[in-house]
Amino acid sequence: MPSDVAAAELRAGEAGAGWLDVVVLAWYLRQRDPSRSQELLLSVPPRPGPTPEPYDGRLLLTKSECLRLQARFDEAMDAVDEADKCFAAFGDQRGRGDSAFIRAEIHLMSGANAQAHKEFNAAISFYEAADDHLRLAAVKCRLAYQRQYEDLDDAARQWLDVLQEELLPAHPGVLAYMAAFRGGVAFLRGDFPAAIRIWQAGFENAGAAGAVWLSVHLAMMTGSAFANLYDLSTALDWKEKAYSLAAPTGWPEVIGNSLASMAETTTGLGQHERARRLFQDALVYLGPLRSIRRHVISYNALGGLCLEMKAPEEALSWFEKGLAIARQLGHPDLELPHGVGVATALLQSGQLEAAAAMADHVRQQAADQKNPYYEIEAICVRAAVRRAAATPDMQAVIATMEEAIALGESLSGLLIRAEIYTELASDYEAVGDFRKALSYERRARENWQRNFDRQNADRIQAMQIRFDTAQAKAEAENQRRLAEAEAARATELDRANQTLARLGVIGQEITARLDSESVFTTLSRHLHDLMPTSTLFVGLKDEANEVIDIRYRMEDGRRLPSRQVPLASDNLSARCVRDSEEILVAWGERNNPNSVPGTRHMRTVLFRPLTLGDRVLGVVSVQSDKPDAYGPRELLIFRTICAYGAIAMANAEAYQQLDRAVAETREALQRLVQQEKMAALGQLVAGVAHEVNTPLGVTLSAVSQLNDSVRHLRDLIKRGSLTRAILTETLDNGQDLATLAQRNVVRAADMIRTFKGVAVDHGSDERRIFELDDYLTEIMSLVRARVTGNGNRLELDVASVQMDTYPGALAQVLTNLVTNVADHAYAPDRPGRILVQARRLDSMVVEIAVQDHGAGIPPDILPKVFDPFFTTRRASGSMGLGLHVAFNQVTQRLNGNIVIDSVPGRGTVAILRIPREVSGHIPTSFLPMPAGAEMDITPAR
Repeated sequence: MPSDVAAAELRAGEAGAGWLDVVVLAWYLRQRDPSRSQELLLSVPPRPGPTPEPYDGRLLLTKSECLRLQARFDEAMDAVDEADKCFAAFGDQRGRGDSAFIRAEIHLMSGANAQAHKEFNAAISFYEAADDHLRLAAVKCRLAYQRQYEDLDDAARQWLDVLQEELLPAHPGVLAYMAAFRGGVAFLRGDFPAAIRIWQAGFENAGAAGAVWLSVHLAMMTGSAFANLYDLSTALDWKEKAYSLAAPTGWPEVIGNSLASMAETTTGLGQHERARRLFQDALVYLGPLRSIRRHVISYNALGGLCLEMKAPEEALSWFEKGLAIARQLGHPDLELPHGVGVATALLQSGQLEAAAAMADHVRQQAADQKNPYYEIEAICVRAAVRRAAATPDMQAVIATMEEAIALGESLSGLLIRAEIYTELASDYEAVGDFRKALSYERRARENWQRNFDRQNADRIQAMQIRFDTAQAKAEAENQRRLAEAEAARATELDRANQTLARLGVIGQEITARLDSESVFTTLSRHLHDLMPTSTLFVGLKDEANEVIDIRYRMEDGRRLPSRQVPLASDNLSARCVRDSEEILVAWGERNNPNSVPGTRHMRTVLFRPLTLGDRVLGVVSVQSDKPDAYGPRELLIFRTICAYGAIAMANAEAYQQLDRAVAETREALQRLVQQEKMAALGQLVAGVAHEVNTPLGVTLSAVSQLNDSVRHLRDLIKRGSLTRAILTETLDNGQDLATLAQRNVVRAADMIRTFKGVAVDHGSDERRIFELDDYLTEIMSLVRARVTGNGNRLELDVASVQMDTYPGALAQVLTNLVTNVADHAYAPDRPGRILVQARRLDSMVVEIAVQDHGAGIPPDILPKVFDPFFTTRRASGSMGLGLHVAFNQVTQRLNGNIVIDSVPGRGTVAILRIPREVSGHIPTSFLPMPAGAEMDITPAR
């Protein structure tokens, strides 16, 4: 853990630190900082005599680990054996377990899997003897991860229920190894989305634990899972991330593996020459490591690349090498693709008898392993051999192909390649059976369409995973910032009052909720933590039906059914809402006339209205079975949380329509462009939430101070100490506070009303008449906080033009253009101006321009800016759909056109021309494209 490393750094740097402290630090840094670790090891002097020192074993073990990662296996094995002797001399069971663990890793990288398993089991025994649950969990996860590639069903049966997060120590290193295993099971079973989510979490944990080797492998595996979802660009991003971690280490295994993994993906992208270069670079590193699984996979991929490049003889050599190592490792899942590759390469080389023999062998092996995919592939190769004969027996060819199709169709969920049907159709055509040829050609088309649909579905899943990951990170970062701001504000208000500080944090959490159920549960949790609460309920005022809808009721930790209370009744809830006042009643042993049948008798009950200004939203009640349960402290806590709850409920009510529209739209999404529309609407939500928090916070503070002033005035009246000067001062302060609260409430209401108008346009996308200058001002006010966070200036110069078009589409376009400028034009430390202009060109056409004086767009990138999925910020989570959506909205929805011009170093301008009044269809030629010479891109002043 980072805290352990920091503590070791301190110990090793203290005056009088022993060599053991230096060795422990070197052990912690062996993967985090290999160079520093080796420097520390070299600083330790050799022991003077034959008697081992306590630190000798750990020093030798650290050296062994460094040598292993450098692929110097013989030296590493000698060092670990010496370390084990030292640990044995001191009876150090934990150290002996570490020795066995590292020895197992050396065997695995040397291809001695049986010896590796033996050492893993020895490590388990040593850790059990040392009662070290952390290391025990780690070695079990590592063993399970290795075992799954040898016998998936057995590994899953033995380890899947045991190695779960809730059953393991909460250490990132252990959780990373667990993720490697559980993600591998999901991957091998074809559940690639689950594998991605598990491996991504494991990658984060491996980074936190400083496990660089495991981080590299998790990144590569995540990339492979994305590749299986046909998202090759994201797959390449992850594999490049793996290489960026591996390259500085100098470790041959991870560098070679990451290069080979990148080569596989570039092959899929059709970049054959680049892939070949990457493979060649990878094999330089993997040459000494011929007995590792990744090396075998690389040979298979390189062989496939050679087949695509029409080099069957070279492909044959790579497939044969990989097949030999796969057999040596005892990984049957790797033997099958290599066997099919050998048969295919022999066929393309004209060695028909050898190809037929290998195809028959692979077919039998696949049948024994119950792997229908490679069994079908082997049958197809066998048919191709018969087809390639000098005088082919087409009936035998057809019979063989029919066997492959019959096998595939007998298995549910297995999609036969369309090419197999096409080949069989050609075979039937060759023998003159055109009816069957046509039938199989149709089936080929149907299978092609099914495969195409499945690939699209997989790509959508991959995009959803990326979207969810980016959203979760952004949400976590936003929550962190909000928590920090709220904590700072609470500390500033009253540093000495710990209760108020905690209430501030609670308030932040409550007001961050935008749905009523989350508000209810958050209120309940904190009220139960901070004050006696046997019963709690929250009711909302339903003016239309003249009732209080008590949706959330809890008693003794169990949820009770909802109920309704008439507003006109004598019930305390109704009185609290009607009179907008707090009610505290100590019933003691007396019967409570408001008790609900089936609930316990409560001795103390407290009701408070949820109010925002003069508006009563509902009521909150806490009740206790203890007498006089609520004193001044509890009342302060309750009032503060209720105030935050009122703000949260108001926010939830204000955003309810928006949330519903977003939810309905998300459910109806069938195209990726609509996801980008919702992302822009989310930016408007963030902008208005940021702007509304300030006036609401000021209003809450003003009302609280006004309440304190009134209470103080009453006390003075009761004591007879009121003077004219005090009364005048109190009234003046009260007037100022009331004015301040009113002004800020009006400001917040205006902002929410503006936002709701724009949000309705986004959600409905209906055509209507509106004033362009007013509408653009509203849109820019909502995105201002988003684009001016780094000091950028947003300026508008908009003429008054009446439009009859689709405001939602226009808002989408301008939001995407302005936020694109904020993201790309200016560096964080060099803010600048963003200018939005609009003018009428003639009676029919309006021109809108978004201009900056930032970095500009390079000429080679400019033609691609409207392409879907093109982005220069993919590592930051950008999907590359913003400008593509803007282009589609302008050209299709608004019947206009758009162009972007840029001068690097001077700035960029986006100009769109749209008809003032949308008709059924306007030809593109109706609106001439703006020429680059017309654009004013001048340096910012």
